[in-house]
Amino acid sequence: MNKDLTSPTISKNRIVELDIFRGFAILGIFMVNILVMNVSLVYRLDWEAEQTEWIQGASLFVLETFFYSKFFTIFSFLFGLGVALQVQQLKNRACYNINFFLRRFGSLFGFGVLHILFIWSGDILHLYAVLGLILLFMFRFSAKTILWSAAIFFFFPFFGVLYEQLMEFLSIDYKHYLSEFSRDEITELKRNGSYLSGMQIRLKEFSFASGFLYPGIAPMSISMMLLGGYIVKKEYLFQIESFTRTIKKPLLRFLFVIVIYRFTLLYWILPSFNITHGTYPSIALATFYQLSDITLAMFFLWTIARIIHLQFFMKILIPLKYVGRSALSNYILQSIFGYFIMRTFNGYDTFSAFECFVLVFSLFTLQVFISKIWLSYFQFGPLEWCWRCISYMNFLPIRKSNSQH
Repeated sequence: MNKDLTSPTISKNRIVELDIFRGFAILGIFMVNILVMNVSLVYRLDWEAEQTEWIQGASLFVLETFFYSKFFTIFSFLFGLGVALQVQQLKNRACYNINFFLRRFGSLFGFGVLHILFIWSGDILHLYAVLGLILLFMFRFSAKTILWSAAIFFFFPFFGVLYEQLMEFLSIDYKHYLSEFSRDEITELKRNGSYLSGMQIRLKEFSFASGFLYPGIAPMSISMMLLGGYIVKKEYLFQIESFTRTIKKPLLRFLFVIVIYRFTLLYWILPSFNITHGTYPSIALATFYQLSDITLAMFFLWTIARIIHLQFFMKILIPLKYVGRSALSNYILQSIFGYFIMRTFNGYDTFSAFECFVLVFSLFTLQVFISKIWLSYFQFGPLEWCWRCISYMNFLPIRKSNSQH
């Protein structure tokens, strides 16, 4: 096999900002995921209603404003950047091979299925594997076509309707499988059920979550992946500093408008008007609300890119790169943490919103130290190494040579 194709990315050639962005995204994803690990989605609103103390209310406000729907958006964007960058590099080296990407996405899909069955139902990897194929196809076209495709996926309003019709046609009542359990029954199964019953409840949770995963998250994810592909196609990635300066004024102006819309919707329109779900007004309001999530997510990345070279902020942000360099391993590790805390230590449905914050930041700090130590001896995270070996069909070295220490 061509040596260039099997050669791993040299550490000194890595784009450090991307690793920091990925580490930041992994932190935010953990914050959102721990809530689903703590209480089943079907009873999330009940749990939120129980958060009556001021610190819990403040925690929910922070979650809604800064976390919900922001970090899978960021991670989708970064996934698209990574795939597009790899495609571009392989084409530049005249060793692009579609079979390589089929193995890469196929193995990622396999990781996702195993994740659902054996650890946690809230997997996103299998979805990224499928959407990655769409990005791979679209990256053949011009930057303008990619950008328009991203907009079409995002603004198309009928994914939800089409998904419901498909489920009806297939006679699948995806909500029933989980909603037939009471909250107490789920808690008992989560804490004391057998491992086999745990697998069964995970499949039911996955079925329930599919109602917003495929018609809701998937279109936003592919839109952000295509946006990442557009950034690579336009070669903005290698001129981050000038690019962030160029978009500063339009981004901040749009952010101002969209944030006003966001708070007007949440604290005036929805409480004051009876808007029926599924109607055109509700679809329009929801679409622009999602646009506010994307805008805030991009603002987070823009802010990091602007301050990352300042010495004070560099010291704070640079540890994120260790988690970002092994993002796949750390994503799965978070699920393993969640599994043991919620099941082995009977933590399921016991954490408040504020306690979830404390738990996530404590465990993420541990992940930073684990990742730093691991990467001082090895070139890749353990799952990244496994993924590469399958993708390249080659047993790649994982330990660092003495010159790399």
